[in-house]
Amino acid sequence: MNMNWIAAALEETFNLPVRHFSGQPQANPLSLARKKLAHQDLRQYASEAILPKMDVSPSVPPIPPSGHRGHLNRLAVESKTDRNLDTLYAMDNFEKIAEEFSMLNLPAVQKGDSDVDPDNGGGIVVPALGFQISSVVPIGKPSDVDRVLRWVMEYPLATVNHMMHLVYPQTTDYTIQRGSDEGDDRGVFRWATWGRDESTITEAQDTWSESVLVFVQPPWILTPRDFEAFVNLRAFPPFNGSKPLKSIERLWAKIWDICSQKRSHWFVLTTYWGWVFGAFSQGRSRAFTSEIIPFNLKLPTVVQCLFSWFACAIAGQIHPHGAWAIPEVSGEAQNHNAVQPCTYRSICRKRKRLKERDALLALALKP
Repeated sequence: MNMNWIAAALEETFNLPVRHFSGQPQANPLSLARKKLAHQDLRQYASEAILPKMDVSPSVPPIPPSGHRGHLNRLAVESKTDRNLDTLYAMDNFEKIAEEFSMLNLPAVQKGDSDVDPDNGGGIVVPALGFQISSVVPIGKPSDVDRVLRWVMEYPLATVNHMMHLVYPQTTDYTIQRGSDEGDDRGVFRWATWGRDESTITEAQDTWSESVLVFVQPPWILTPRDFEAFVNLRAFPPFNGSKPLKSIERLWAKIWDICSQKRSHWFVLTTYWGWVFGAFSQGRSRAFTSEIIPFNLKLPTVVQCLFSWFACAIAGQIHPHGAWAIPEVSGEAQNHNAVQPCTYRSICRKRKRLKERDALLALALKP
């Protein structure tokens, strides 16, 4: 049966690329049998895993020519007194750090039983040469930021989340969680968190566990030239109520604000086409960023970079070899948002909350 007309109809109706539905010949079962599953050699898999190409919908605004800035990144962010970000640094040799960390910490022997993550959905889905990966997720060509976020969450984040669970079983309660809507900015800016599932938190110290925030802007909003301006900025302006922030300064402010609110020091900024890995100092007055990593970079791959960043963020809990640490800043004042007291809800299981609250009250009132 000729499937070309079905493929064309699906693409036109749902804006899905033909490659997912075309009647192309299936891979030879014998050749698939010779391929490994990713969990059988995560070290080699991560070094071969290249993100699928993301083509954007023809309906999106045209991306400016090379070397030209965009003018659509209008984030609703203002200067404020308690945002103490000051100096921004470029990390040295990030690509080498990520590659060496992955080769050192990812096993070349089997870990776990499956590439699939039945508890959280998804699993290892980024294609890799020489590996049998289940299927490509048909997300379609993005026409808005929400669909770009889906490409980020359902390909690289889902893949690395499952890799972390396989290599470090103590991270099984870490999940990819979609961030809240951003009000006026929701059309140009979205985010997700890799961190502890709040419903599993039972100890007070867990409320201070590090997480990684992944910020997403479409490539027609954060253009290649704008992305370069973001990583090349070296000083964030002090508060000035009469002078509005520039476009890239507003993006830095947005990231700083959400990281402070979520008490996270580690972040990723991506358009899917490009990836930057960053971190704030303990008092949040300094920031450190990598160069822009293209989605199809082969050494290191984005999968290797994400694995390295996730593992380094929680190195104090999993103790990997050769973890990069955020540099200490001498004399830096502690940011008031860095640590906040935990709430009763954060240290008690939901089903036992009322019973334990009554017990605590009884103890408090006991003479």
